[in-house]
Amino acid sequence: MNKTLVYVINVDWYFRLHWLERAEYFQSLGYSIHIISNFTDAAILDELQSRGFVCHELSVKRKSINLVRELKGIYKLKELIGSINPDLIHCVTIKPNVYGGLVNRFFFDRPIIYSVTGLGAVFSSTSLKFVLLRGFVTVLLRLISTRKSRFVFENSEDYNLFTDIGILKYSNGTVIKGAGIDLTRFGPSSPPINKSVLFAARLLKDKGLHCLVDAKNILAKRGVDFTLNVAGIVDSDVSSAIPLCQIEQWSSDGTINWLGNVQDMPRLIGNNDIVCLPTTYGEGVPRILIEAASCQRAIVTTNVQGCREIVAHGKNGLLAEPGDTVSLADNLQKLLLDRNKLIDFGSCGRKKVEREFSQEMVFERTQQVYNDLLGL
Repeated sequence: MNKTLVYVINVDWYFRLHWLERAEYFQSLGYSIHIISNFTDAAILDELQSRGFVCHELSVKRKSINLVRELKGIYKLKELIGSINPDLIHCVTIKPNVYGGLVNRFFFDRPIIYSVTGLGAVFSSTSLKFVLLRGFVTVLLRLISTRKSRFVFENSEDYNLFTDIGILKYSNGTVIKGAGIDLTRFGPSSPPINKSVLFAARLLKDKGLHCLVDAKNILAKRGVDFTLNVAGIVDSDVSSAIPLCQIEQWSSDGTINWLGNVQDMPRLIGNNDIVCLPTTYGEGVPRILIEAASCQRAIVTTNVQGCREIVAHGKNGLLAEPGDTVSLADNLQKLLLDRNKLIDFGSCGRKKVEREFSQEMVFERTQQVYNDLLGL
C-alpha cells in the first residue's frame, strides 16, 4: 500500500505517549506517516524522525482563545496539509479536530478521522466560559461532520452525546476503546502490599490530585496511613495546570512522594498496591487505568464517563463521586485495609483488559475505519 497518512495532534509528547504504536503499525502496512504538531521537545522530535515519520511544526496553544493567533494557526495548517497532499487525515483532540475539519471541509475534501479522546472541560464544566465555548464548538463540529468523516470515540457515552446533539448526522461515529496497550509489556504481577497509592497523570486540577491529597489527610486522621506516589507531566499550556511550586511544596512537607515524569510505567505501577485517578471531568478511557488493570492492580477512580468504561465498581476497582474527598477517602480505605480485595480486583482487571483493551484490538478496529474511508 502506498498511501500518505497525516496525524494532526496538539503536542509531541501526547503523540508519543498515546499514538506512537498505532503510527508504527500503519507504517508497517505501507503508509507514509506525517505528523503535524507542536514539537516542544527536541529529543521526541529526533526519536519520531528516526522512526521514519515526517514531522511538521504547528504551534497551536491549547489554552489560547486569541482570534488572530488561532486564524494564523488555521492558515498554517492549510498550507501544511496542502504541501503533504495526504490520502487520509487523522485529527486528535478538540482543536485539531475543529481546525483540521474546517480546513478539510473548505479546501481539500479528503477522508478524515476525528478522534474524540474524552470531552474534557469544554463539555463537562458548568462555568460560563465553557458553556459558551461548548455551544460554539458544537456548531463547528456539526459543520465538519460530513459523509467523508468518521468520529472515533473511546467510550460509548461520548458517542451517545454526539448523536443526541446532532453531530453524527451520517451514522459516522464508532467506538474504539482507549489507546490499546501491549499486554506483554504491561504484564500481571501481585501487589507488593506496601500501603502505596499511585497517581500518574498530567498535573491538572481537573485530574483530582488536590482531592487525593485531601483524602490522604482525612485517612491520616483515621489512622490509615499510606505513601502517595505522584508521577506526571507538568503541562503548563492548560489553564487548569497545577503549578510546579505546589507539587514541590507537597513533596517537601512529605504529603506526596514526587517522582517526576517516569518513563518505565510497568515498573512504576508494579511498585504500588493501588492506582488512583480522581478525575472530575469526562475522560476518553484513561490510559493509566488500562495500564493499571493490565498490571493486575486495583483501581480507585471517579464515577465519570471513560472511567466507568474500564472500572466496574466492586469488581476490578471502586468509583468515588467526583470532587468528593470523603467518598474518595472511604474507597481508598476499603482497599488499603483489605488485601484480598486488592488481589481479587487486580485479577478481574487483567481479565477485562485482555477481553476489551488489547493493542491488537485497537489496531484492527482503526484499520477498519481507515479502509472504510479509503474504499479498500
